[in-house]
Formats: sequence, structure tokens, C-alpha cells
Amino acid sequence: MPKILIVEDNQDFNRAVSTYLSQYGHEVFGCFNANEAYDVLYENQIDLIISDIMMPGTDGFEFAAAVRETNKEIPILFVTARDDFMSKRIGYGIGVDDYMVKPFVFEELLARLRA
Repeated sequence: MPKILIVEDNQDFNRAVSTYLSQYGHEVFGCFNANEAYDVLYENQIDLIISDIMMPGTDGFEFAAAVRETNKEIPILFVTARDDFMSKRIGYGIGVDDYMVKPFVFEELLARLRA
């Protein structure tokens, strides 16, 4: 069963994505900030990270960069309200694998995960 780490400070959105992906057989770890996510990464073998960019404390850019320093292979998908080209350029420059802009249809998220 694929293990997915969700890093999203909006609790309702975090729970909605976690519930949706769990229904399709994924084991989901929902974290509300980067510090919680680091703990999950340390204790588990995660297959995919879905992260917001705009979070209090360590933002998604910093989080993704830190992950890339220790693991260049784990796929990272940004799911964010930031739709500007500069944010996308920074994300892809860090090594993020894909980028989705909120709002989106959950079926699209599932399709991207399967790809």
C-alpha cells in the first residue's frame, strides 16, 4: 500500500485529501506543518509527498529543499493556491516533480498520482 505524506496547514483540506486518498488504498499521513512532516519522514518509508507552499514557519519551498538534500528520489507534488510562474519556477528548480493549483478536482489529483 503506497504511503503518502500530506503537508497542509488547512485542517479541513488536509482531512479531505487524506480521506479521499485513503478510500483508494493509500496509507496517508496528514501533517499540518513541516516539523510534523519531518518526524513522519524519519519514522516511515514514504512513497510520495503532497505539500502546500504557504504554511506558517517552514514554508513548502524550504520543506521541499530540505527533503531534496536527503532524498532525491521521493516524488514531491505541490498543491497550492499560488498560480504565479515564479512560484512554479522556484518549485521545479528545487526539484518538485509536479505542481497543482487549488482549487482542483480530486479525480485529477488521483490521476496524477497514478501517472
